[in-house]
Amino acid sequence: MQKDNYPYYPTPWHYHPEYELVLVVKSTGIRIVGDHEERFSDGDLVFMGPNLPHAYQNDPIYYQGDPSLRAEAIVIHFKEDFLGKDFFSLPEMIHVNQLFHKAKFGIKILGHSRQQVSAMMYDMYRLNGHQRIIRLLSILEMLSASEELQLLANPGFVRQHSVSDNDRITRVNEYIMRNFQKDISLAEVAEIANMSVPSFCRFFKASTRKAFSNFLNEVRIGHACKLLLEDRDNISSICYESGFNNMSNFNRQFKKLKAKSPLQYRQRVVR
Repeated sequence: MQKDNYPYYPTPWHYHPEYELVLVVKSTGIRIVGDHEERFSDGDLVFMGPNLPHAYQNDPIYYQGDPSLRAEAIVIHFKEDFLGKDFFSLPEMIHVNQLFHKAKFGIKILGHSRQQVSAMMYDMYRLNGHQRIIRLLSILEMLSASEELQLLANPGFVRQHSVSDNDRITRVNEYIMRNFQKDISLAEVAEIANMSVPSFCRFFKASTRKAFSNFLNEVRIGHACKLLLEDRDNISSICYESGFNNMSNFNRQFKKLKAKSPLQYRQRVVR
């Protein structure tokens, strides 16, 4: 068990043999679990099974050295045999075994279950020795009985992902986050993935369920939202700082994703 406190979450797209329970204490960004992608914020709680590729990508502003922004999380890792290879095969553990099967796809924990498990994780961090193990078993028991669970990754992805694909997505994602404020062509990212442009388009869509241009626009709009919340720059400056070449396209893409114009977003959110 660990408590993370970073300028931004440093771990790239990856997977490992342990189960992982991640509570986002503080920060915002995009969470990718298999082929599922959505925004995360304070309090986000996810349980993931072994060898499920995932990444927590903070919003671009976290990478710009602002000391007031921190990415904090409480993370629990454990292997299925940490209590012996047969422990979770006991009849009494049948419901936990069913939970482990669901975790292969990644589970988002919602509602009252999220509040209860989050509190237990904070408590577990303060405990030591066998008390932590007892608390972990209590968490697993609670989750195994919960109906407030949402599966994340598509079964097809869980069955089909490969190490080479993971490496490609990692390289492409890192390139986007470093260069989204500039023009990025399909030819550039296809070369990074060592693929032809048509093959890359198919691969990226299969991996993320989004066209590359849509994904790039979402990154840029996410950055624009952060700048709008800061309420320092004018909207024209934010447009170009977020990687858009003209205001009309910026307004169109912003309204498409946020259902309001940048000005309406600023006026509604900024106090």
